[in-house]
Amino acid sequence: MLNKSTDILPVREQYALRDQWLAKRIKTLVPMLMKECAVDLWIVFCSEYNEDPLFRSLAPARVQYVSRTGCLLFSLKNGVFEAISCCRPNGAYRPFYRQAYDPKTQTQIEAIARVIEEKDPQAIAVNVSDAGGITDGLSKSLFGKLQQALGGRPLITDSPLAMRVCETRLDEELTMYRHIYEIACRIQQEAYSPQVIRPGVTTTADVEYFILQRISDMGLSAWFTPDVDVQREDGPAARLSDTVIQKGDLLHTDMGITYMGLCTDSQKLAYVLKDGEETAPAGLLAGMKQGNRFQDLVREEMLEGRTGNQIFEASVKRAREEGLRPMLYTHPIGVFGHSAGPNFGLYDQQSSSLACGMPVLHDHTCYALELNVLEKVPEWNKDVWFYIEETILFAGGKAEFFDPEGRKEIRLIRCE
Repeated sequence: MLNKSTDILPVREQYALRDQWLAKRIKTLVPMLMKECAVDLWIVFCSEYNEDPLFRSLAPARVQYVSRTGCLLFSLKNGVFEAISCCRPNGAYRPFYRQAYDPKTQTQIEAIARVIEEKDPQAIAVNVSDAGGITDGLSKSLFGKLQQALGGRPLITDSPLAMRVCETRLDEELTMYRHIYEIACRIQQEAYSPQVIRPGVTTTADVEYFILQRISDMGLSAWFTPDVDVQREDGPAARLSDTVIQKGDLLHTDMGITYMGLCTDSQKLAYVLKDGEETAPAGLLAGMKQGNRFQDLVREEMLEGRTGNQIFEASVKRAREEGLRPMLYTHPIGVFGHSAGPNFGLYDQQSSSLACGMPVLHDHTCYALELNVLEKVPEWNKDVWFYIEETILFAGGKAEFFDPEGRKEIRLIRCE
């Protein structure tokens, strides 16, 4: 069993570390990306319980929600950067933002207007975009109110800035991300154990609830409900869910946790040994190797500056040339499980012309390398799907696994 006291930081330490990251992100990352995107004022404006998706990652750890209506402004003028809060006064913001709104003396729109007039920006970006919900956080009603504060100045919509801020990770975050992923993988390993799985008794739903309970017991959260299913020698071609696990089954689990504001996503395989078996059938082990080969091909095609569509097309082409039957549907991950950045295909749209595949690959970003291959397993005399997924990072011009050895494994479950 995992030891909560050694694996999970106390909440106070979690918040302190996240605030350290926030301070560095605001001081160094945001102005760097504003310059890259040619923006000199970025406005994040949202309401309580309808927060802009990016607000939570720009707010101090102790600020869970916007209070009524909140506005964060980031100014970069003549090389001078400033982060400004026009949220209701809250001391938690003070280390990170200059407070520019006093509800006793002015309305919030008046405060925002005063900041805009003071900074006199030429390029004002707001989070309005067709690129996805993460970068489309400004509501219609607040957009209308913001117009009152602009003094006729135009707004930039569809700026890449929100996506760039959301997708980019600090070195410190990447170091912690490895630890977060290790915790997630160990939960999966625990689920794949004879203490959890009793063939002929345990159902796939039982394992799903075991994973959910372990995540909850550790004080963490699952950003989606885990999926557990099986393929078996005498079963149908499709994966079976809501079924009793039997000896000889190939188990597949898809799960993700959220810890320290970062999400994981992974799919692992396990084989329930039959009586007298010491390992899985050779055809299953060979199929897993082909899945690993496809992973490596995708990693090799992940070149900075390429679009997600280009990576998809090149990866699938090479895999097919090697005789694989591949599907690729990799997505960015970080603050969100399905985060901002380029997708390499979608599960239900195996295409190199996707709108979500148009963004380009940047350094210091993370992805859920999600894919499958269909391989013939001679021992079963049928095709079997090998669904695998690993959270990876792209830094220094190359993609790296957080779990380089574990990604190769079909875990063996020996049950009496």
